[in-house]
Amino acid sequence: MTTRPIPYYWSSIDWPRFVEDYPPPPAFSDAMSALSDDGLRELQERRFLARVQEAWEIPFYRDRWSAAGLEPGDIRGLPDIERIPTFTSEDLKASIADEPPFGSHQNFALKAMATPLKIQSSGGTSGLPRPTLFDPVAWEVQAIQFARAFHAQGAEVGDVLQITLTNSLANTAWCSSTAAMNWCGLVPLTTGSGVVTSSTRQLELAREWGTAGWVAFGEYMKILAETAIREGIDLAADLRTRFIHTYLGVDEEGHLRKLLSEAWGAEVYDNYGTHEVGLVGFECAAHDALHVNDDTALLEVADRETGEILDVGEPGNLVVTSLHRSVPPIIRYDLKDLMRTSRRGVCGCGLRTTKLSGFLGRSDEMVKLRATSVYPRSAQDVVAGDPRTTGEFLCVVETVGEGLASRERMRVQIEGRDRAGAHDLEADMRGLLHTAFGVAVDVEIVPAASLAPLTGLGGEGKVKRLLDLR
Repeated sequence: MTTRPIPYYWSSIDWPRFVEDYPPPPAFSDAMSALSDDGLRELQERRFLARVQEAWEIPFYRDRWSAAGLEPGDIRGLPDIERIPTFTSEDLKASIADEPPFGSHQNFALKAMATPLKIQSSGGTSGLPRPTLFDPVAWEVQAIQFARAFHAQGAEVGDVLQITLTNSLANTAWCSSTAAMNWCGLVPLTTGSGVVTSSTRQLELAREWGTAGWVAFGEYMKILAETAIREGIDLAADLRTRFIHTYLGVDEEGHLRKLLSEAWGAEVYDNYGTHEVGLVGFECAAHDALHVNDDTALLEVADRETGEILDVGEPGNLVVTSLHRSVPPIIRYDLKDLMRTSRRGVCGCGLRTTKLSGFLGRSDEMVKLRATSVYPRSAQDVVAGDPRTTGEFLCVVETVGEGLASRERMRVQIEGRDRAGAHDLEADMRGLLHTAFGVAVDVEIVPAASLAPLTGLGGEGKVKRLLDLR
């Protein structure tokens, strides 16, 4: 029998106060509208300073900040935030390696066990997944973030929400199902990915049980659409889909959005988040950039070379500070995702928030070719925009030659729909990618569906677009 008091979930949060602090829909819209810019700044500063105070008690932050010349009390408000050094996922990995199992940034929570805890993780596409602990506040706030998105994207009470990501170590599916059931009156249908529930069965369940909304990566919604054609299912006539909550990736020209919208006869909404801080931004019916959950996330954009904070509107690495997380605090986390912000204003949907661009690429995937910075995911618009392709591609980087004659080469493998036109497609793609990348790359047209084992398409997690063989 345990000798320690059990931290019951139901008593771990002052629920009325919690809902007031982090309003779920529909109260969120009114709460944001009622906050002046100064009022929002005061709210963000108050939560920021509370997180800083907590972080000084945690070795990961105390050691880093002391090494940067900071002392407790030096950070007195948001104007001082740039004095705090940023950190990256590599720093979290090092923290975990130095102080297992969860690192010097969060082991304290497991030792104290003063509140219920849950383990979730990054996708683990390279090496072990990166674990993150969640206390009830972190868990429920992330669910509320998703609930706000679903509400803004047309969800109605009683709608069936089909979630095609598996409730596993990654937390998108968990956030979606918790949001649906706890915070916005939707009925979660947790089918999981195609690995768990076949694509054919996904469509059968959606047809029979009346799915109104989907949570899925854009690439998997393409697979489902292609499956529907093979199975003789008319997505627009046989299903009741109204909205798709997805993650479009680099889709500035809207090729993937258009493809999905036309195939499904439904509205497609882009979103952006990370497992440590949740859903940072979500799209609404106005389709005018992403609304930021300003009461839970403070955003900065940093120059990807110098780390200098850029002006609003300039693209760079997104740096996020979680305003609600205490287990663990997340303060000035450089996500290495290329994005841009815009100033707070009233949207056509009526919501008043800061705005965030769609995803523009990852700086840690950047490849230097002949002194030119190349971002593999920027090929998505080019490839998806040509109907002769399936929209799937993989950038393979390798070293060719030896000694002084060696050089780095990028070969972009692109799935073609028809072998007969492969030569012309290859030539066209070579020219278009030269323009997109700013440097010439090799192009190889490969058979449809041949890249899935390398990209992970149809499985769990994000699709990979870079294979580094150097």
